[in-house]
Formats: sequence, structure tokens, C-alpha cells
Amino acid sequence: MQQQTSRQKSATIRIPFSAPFLPLAMEFAERGAHGFGYGDREATGLVLAVEELFSFYSRRAAADSTAEIELEDQGYRLCLTLSFATANPDMRAFNLTWRVSHDSEESLDMLGPMIAARSVSSLRLDFGGNERVAIRMTRDRDYPAVGAAELPPADLIGTVRLSSPTADDLRHFAAMVTASASPFTPLFLARPGMAADMLAAGHLNALLAMSNDWIVGGVLWRPLTETCTELFGPYLFTCDPEDRTLTMLMDEAFGRISHSRSRGLLRRQGPLPDHERFFDFLGDLEMAGSSGDASHCTYYYRQLREESGGVVYCGGTLGAFLAEQYDRLCLPRQIRETGGSLNRLRDASVLAVELDCPRSLAIIRPLCAGRDMADNLSAHLQLLGEEGIGNFIVEINSGRSEDTAFADALEQTGFVPRLLVPDAGQGDLVVYDHSGGNGQP
Repeated sequence: MQQQTSRQKSATIRIPFSAPFLPLAMEFAERGAHGFGYGDREATGLVLAVEELFSFYSRRAAADSTAEIELEDQGYRLCLTLSFATANPDMRAFNLTWRVSHDSEESLDMLGPMIAARSVSSLRLDFGGNERVAIRMTRDRDYPAVGAAELPPADLIGTVRLSSPTADDLRHFAAMVTASASPFTPLFLARPGMAADMLAAGHLNALLAMSNDWIVGGVLWRPLTETCTELFGPYLFTCDPEDRTLTMLMDEAFGRISHSRSRGLLRRQGPLPDHERFFDFLGDLEMAGSSGDASHCTYYYRQLREESGGVVYCGGTLGAFLAEQYDRLCLPRQIRETGGSLNRLRDASVLAVELDCPRSLAIIRPLCAGRDMADNLSAHLQLLGEEGIGNFIVEINSGRSEDTAFADALEQTGFVPRLLVPDAGQGDLVVYDHSGGNGQP
């Protein structure tokens, strides 16, 4: 059966980056969101973000500058990119730690960007030539809470066959995964409607195991980058003697994924029994649960085709770690010493935070580097710790200078590089841990 293909739709405008064109920018975001079939709640978040960002940064841009706004419908979410040129933009308010003080005019002036960052589902920054900045935001479609789903009898007997699901099948399967209380349930499975929309839009693929009229298991996968695919599962709802259903799901999924452009396949969940049949072991992170029980997030990887090589600019502890990992994993990478200096950085750094509350986990990702990186990391650790978060990891991309610039600051604040996932970001993905040395490469 053919896999789903993406049916993305997009619209773009290019307008003068000045106050008189703010209403046009807001109307474009609102009418575009409604035109793509999204409701008022999704549209309002993006319109508010456009209003605040366009207003704030246009006052600091050159008089003759232009802004480009692109709106893309990905089926389950809207993506909006605002790009413009400006020197050393002040983006401190994008940080989760930013607080407004009524006694500070500067702080009050940054209220707009802070509101914008909190009105969208995610935010990312890209920096290009000629001082070009791209602020990329997403707003997820609103989905109702998962409903109850009956699980099959654990001792169900019958022939197992594999099936490519419809959107309705996947919606029901996602509800079953949630009902099974799996400790590693991705957000899109906790919202069955999102999983169904992702399947229909080509952003997710799945394979189900059927017995009689029951769904007894399944596995899912989606592109993490252009060259790396992430696998979720297998999720099994009945007894599986000799791992027969698991093997059927994995073998068929690997066969389908091998026909994609991916060079590698990643799985990062709990331990997988007898994983050597399917994956190489990358490493393991131990995490303290909110109830005091420890859990393990195990990273597995399977190389699907020959690596093409690459160059990484870094040094210090990160360079030594990468050299060790590239040798262990037999990856053809060349490490070159970077000539970066703190004096060449922006004044302020920005971090993005993704929370996984059931696992008491914060995943921190650099958005842009700055001279305050160590202080910014420390402030995030303090704030998140006060909110009851007990586990912290940082993911950096080896091919993105804004990320690798954080290496010294990460070391200063107690983070240690634990894992490397080939091709899982812009370049390779390096995972730092701050859980007191619980990582096991």
C-alpha cells in the first residue's frame, strides 16, 4: 500500500516593515488561518503573535526594510514564519524566565514579544545572511481530550495480520495507547484527532496488528529530519508469545522505512527486549519520576544506508565527546576547531523549553546564542526546579553554530554530553543530561 503523501498548503506576502502595514499583516494571518479551515482559537493565537512581533521589531528596523510572512497549513497545525532584517535583535523576552516589571520601562517595552512567545505552540529562530532573522511559529489545531477505548482481552487467540490504518483506525488506536497507560506516549497519541490528521497530511505513518476484529498492536514512524526517521512503539495490547507480533510489526515497518530517504532510524522510549535484532544501542538516560520511581529512556539507532560524511566546528569538551562518539559509531565526520568568541555574540541568548510533566522532564533547546548563556541556563534550571521538574536534558545540533556555542556554558552549569544521534538535527543531535550522572552511553 502506498504511504500517505503530504498535501501542505501555503501562502506568502511581502510588505514594507512599518507600522502602517501592521493591519495588513494581521489580516493576512487571520484570513489565512480561517481559509485553511482553522477556528477562531487557533487564528487568534497567531494573529496576536504577528501583531506583537511586527509592532515591536518594525520600530527597530530600517525605514526602507521589508518583511515576509509565510503561512503554511500542515493539517494538524499552522506554521507562520515572519522574516526581516535587523542588527542584533533583542529577543530576551522569548525566554520562559522573562518577567515583566512595572518599575522598568525597558521590561514593559518587551511585553509584546513575551506575549507572542506564549500565544503559540512552538517558536524557533533562524539567522541568515545580511542580518536576516526568521521567527518560525506553530499553532496546533485544538483537539478534544481522548475518550475511553476498550482494550482486547490479554489472552486473545487468533491469527494476527498487518494492516495500514485509515484515519479513523489510527484515532481509535491512539485512544487505546492512552488507555494502556504506556509511560512513553507522544503528544500526538494523547490527542487521537491530531494523530489522525498527521496521518492524513503525510506527517505520520503507521502499521497495525489485527486479530479477529481487534487491534492488538501497532507501530508508528515519522520524519525527524530529512535524513532521520523516528519510530514509536511497538505498542502491544495482548500477550505476544515469542514476540511474534512485535517481530511482524518491526520487520514490515523497517521494510517500508528503508524505501524512504532516511539514512537512519531512531527509537527513544523504554528498553526494547532483544533489541539487537533491530537496533544498535546508543545510550540510556535514567530519570527520576514525579512519584520517586526511576524510569529509563533508552536510545536505539539503526543505520539504513551508508553515511556521507560531514564537518563539525567545535572544540573543548564537546569536541572530545564528538570525537569519541564518531569513533565508536564509525561515523565519517571531521571535527575542526572553532574560532568563536564571546565578544562576537549577541547580548542575550534564548532557550526553548518543552515540558513532559508525566516524566518530570524539561527538554531545553537553544534558539540563539548570547554572552549570558550560562546565566540563562542557570535561571531556567532554577525556575523549572521550583515548578517541580526534576529531570533536564539539552539537545543541540552539531551543524548549527547557535547551538554549539552553548558547549562551555553547558559545562559550567553542570550539563554533561551523554548521547549522540546521527543526522537527528541540523547535523547530528547531541543530548546533554543534568540528572547527576545517570547517563549510560
